[in-house]
Amino acid sequence: MSVVRSRCAPLALLLVVLAGCQSGVDGGQAAAPTTSSAPTPAAAQEVDAAVISIDPPLGSVDVDPVTPLRVFAGHGTLSAVAVTDDAGTPLAGALDPASATWTASTDLGYGTTYTVTATVTDAAGRTTTSTGTVGTVSPRTLTMPTVFPNADNPVVGVGQPISITFDEDVTDRAAVERRLSVVTTPHVDGSWSWLSDRTVHYRPADFWPARTHVAVDADLYGVDVGGGVHGQASTHVEFDIGPKRVGVVDASELVLRLYVDDQLVQSMPTSLGKSSSPTPSGTYVVMQQSRRYTMDSSTYGVPIDAPAGYRTEVEYASRLSNSGIFVHAAPWSVGQQGSRNVSHGCLNVSTANAGWFYDNFGRGDVVQVAGAGPRLAETDGFGDWNVSWDEWLAGSALHPGV
Repeated sequence: MSVVRSRCAPLALLLVVLAGCQSGVDGGQAAAPTTSSAPTPAAAQEVDAAVISIDPPLGSVDVDPVTPLRVFAGHGTLSAVAVTDDAGTPLAGALDPASATWTASTDLGYGTTYTVTATVTDAAGRTTTSTGTVGTVSPRTLTMPTVFPNADNPVVGVGQPISITFDEDVTDRAAVERRLSVVTTPHVDGSWSWLSDRTVHYRPADFWPARTHVAVDADLYGVDVGGGVHGQASTHVEFDIGPKRVGVVDASELVLRLYVDDQLVQSMPTSLGKSSSPTPSGTYVVMQQSRRYTMDSSTYGVPIDAPAGYRTEVEYASRLSNSGIFVHAAPWSVGQQGSRNVSHGCLNVSTANAGWFYDNFGRGDVVQVAGAGPRLAETDGFGDWNVSWDEWLAGSALHPGV
């Protein structure tokens, strides 16, 4: 990506005038500050003249856009403050009760020059006005963080990791992690772990406790994530963990047992992957569900007209992995369910049982497969639970080598 995307936010008019006068504004990149003072009566010579200071200082360039822009009055009060961007749009802000400090109430924009004009009045009524510019950093490009779960998924299961994905590579992972926050009620410890340069996940050492409330802040606007790539926006999401729903199947028995809050609520015969396409063993998390879904072998490289190829519409499909493992209705294999593995890797169950699973399990709920094929990869769907806690911590930029 080579084009910097703009970050739009409503800007409210900022112009505070309490007393005194205000000079005109002259724009320009990092213009040198100017100061003007009203004539001084002889009787006022004993009063300290008011002074203006601005943070960041006038003339600054490449300023972090989340740096609070503030104007301070010394030996007096601020009687007028105006801050405008390149287009002349005012930047919102407010004075403190003593009229000694003005603080911008919104972040600055990227690649923008702000003109600041401020007037102070001293105890003798004399006014001083300063004007100048402050310029913000221009990123090489921006990256937008996408957080899951989100508002579209307010309740998820105990196995659901928090996932943040980026549309550009992140090379300064520590800078990102320092701006990520997870707050839970009740408190649950956890850690971030990087799955790739564009994906970081968060989970506890064990499954989330049922009925936990989770709040996530990705405060990434203004953050240089490496190589001149900056965060495009900050994001806040909240969601809840539902009841503990876990399915367990052992390849030696071929019965999928389903538990809710550790109580067995349903059992269903199943058929796993045959020897040529074994179901990976491990802990799966339900990713999404479809009332009807077309299974197509060409999606993983096997033409549909090949001997092992297929293209079949199934009912009640609950996806468990990106590699194509589902719990789904397979009426054609009911005779083998519970006794023999004949699938291409999915958990085949009857139509009635697939419907029950579809209606009673959902996103974030867990299915554990034992004694089948090689272990499910951590990066396959939400395979996060298939690494030890120490391995998980080692994937954090803030916990190296743990």
